[in-house]
Amino acid sequence: MTVQAVAAGPSAAEVRAQLERVVSSSRFTSAPGATRLLRFLVEETLSGRGEQLKEFTLATGVFGRDASFDPKLDPAIRVEASRLRQRLEHYYLTLGRNDPVLIDLPRGAYVPHFSRNADVLHLQRDLDATRASRTRDAAGVPLLRGPWLAVLPFENLGGEADAVFAEGVTVEIMTALSRFREVHVIGRSTVLHHRDERDAAAWHRELGVDFVVAGDALRDNHRLRIHARLLDAPRGEVLWAEVFERDLATTEIFLVQDEIATRVAATVAQPRGALAAPVLARIPQRPSGRLGSYECLLRFYDYSANRSPEAHARLRDAVQESLRLETRIASLWTVASFLATDTARFGYNADGDRDAALDEALRAARRAIRLDRQDALGYHALFQAHFNRGDLRAFRRAADRALALNPNNSEILADYGTHLTMCDEWDLGMLLLRGALILNPEPPDWYWVPFFSWHFERREFDAALDMALRAQSDGFFWTHAVHAMAYEALGQHEPAHAAITRLLAVYPAFAECAEEELARWVSSKRVGPAVEMLRRAGLSAPARQA
Repeated sequence: MTVQAVAAGPSAAEVRAQLERVVSSSRFTSAPGATRLLRFLVEETLSGRGEQLKEFTLATGVFGRDASFDPKLDPAIRVEASRLRQRLEHYYLTLGRNDPVLIDLPRGAYVPHFSRNADVLHLQRDLDATRASRTRDAAGVPLLRGPWLAVLPFENLGGEADAVFAEGVTVEIMTALSRFREVHVIGRSTVLHHRDERDAAAWHRELGVDFVVAGDALRDNHRLRIHARLLDAPRGEVLWAEVFERDLATTEIFLVQDEIATRVAATVAQPRGALAAPVLARIPQRPSGRLGSYECLLRFYDYSANRSPEAHARLRDAVQESLRLETRIASLWTVASFLATDTARFGYNADGDRDAALDEALRAARRAIRLDRQDALGYHALFQAHFNRGDLRAFRRAADRALALNPNNSEILADYGTHLTMCDEWDLGMLLLRGALILNPEPPDWYWVPFFSWHFERREFDAALDMALRAQSDGFFWTHAVHAMAYEALGQHEPAHAAITRLLAVYPAFAECAEEELARWVSSKRVGPAVEMLRRAGLSAPARQA
């Protein structure tokens, strides 16, 4: 690519100014190798030498390798490019989301592209295209406007047994705030990744957060004291603070947490709330469930990020015990539905017919919704149950309702999008997944699997491997399956075979039922090619039935 090739986009001076913004960010100052590589790629492209950007050139020109370097035997440059690409994506999802110039490194190439839009996932472009081509709006996809807010884990000032109260109120506040469409709430897994950082200014520097909700919780016998505050992240200034004290002898903890979260969310995010004045001063004006047993819910979050049969069994037993004592908590039935669905689709702790668990999943989801019709999580469980029973019309109705109730919940966005890609509705499915990544740029591993499928279907195997390797949950058998397929597609037989070995260690019977398992997750036309790729990687799968 020459300078003239980008003439319709930003000028060379604008690109170089953007390059300095990127490499001076915390994401790059700690990575000198990525910084050198990015500078080299940008400068060579702007100087009209983009066609010379090959692996050998980068190895010798950037990383000091000698003339014996062979890219066919040594994948070092592909690995470095993949790491650089991830750093760029993270930068534009956080600090650089409003930058004037996008520096993009397309997968499978070393020539960067420059444009005047910092929308690294092309979300706004695709949203506009989708809206223009569909009769119904792509409801629930978050637009790139409004303040970005992080709810830090509330500090537990009591004993170890009281940690669930602090964690519970954190989850409840995050959920309540996410219902305000004008506010973008950073996803839970991203927050937990940075949970030890308590400095609001650091959240602004690292993730581009505008405001931070923080606080602490202390239980003393039957008294609960919660201190909440809102901070302007760049300045560290406290904009609002309040202390909530409640008597647990007369009120259930779940009701207290629900009440406090509602109060905090309303005070912070309502039209004339604590955010209004600083937001109006900083940016131009633009158009614009109740959770029950929190310990079980929090364990479910941990389990869903790193699934395994053992974790499933432990959580299932805990939920069943809680339901034996309390049947009126909507989120307990929601978690029970999620777990039953996982029994059906993963075979976890199945007693006999796996599909029988789908009846249980549907019953539990409907029970959750009867208890709380405004809780998006119940409809999330319901759309999973309907999808896995093959009722796609009911699946879409439930998924649309979940998004309407909580449009900024990144888990619902990503899971709805994932299920749409499973039935080859790629346009809207990938749009929803990109929206989820905007809200949660450090997501659970399962977010990346549909991105792997997207590239694999298009025979973009370098990009497919890049996506597959972002999933690292060793106890989840699909992690190793997608690794094997991506490696084998690139002709890397040794790592592909190693991935098959890991797959069979987690799921010894997978070879006998590979076709059946894949049929639960992809359309029929995609089953055969996937089984064949796994067989080439070393899986002794039976021949397909005609």
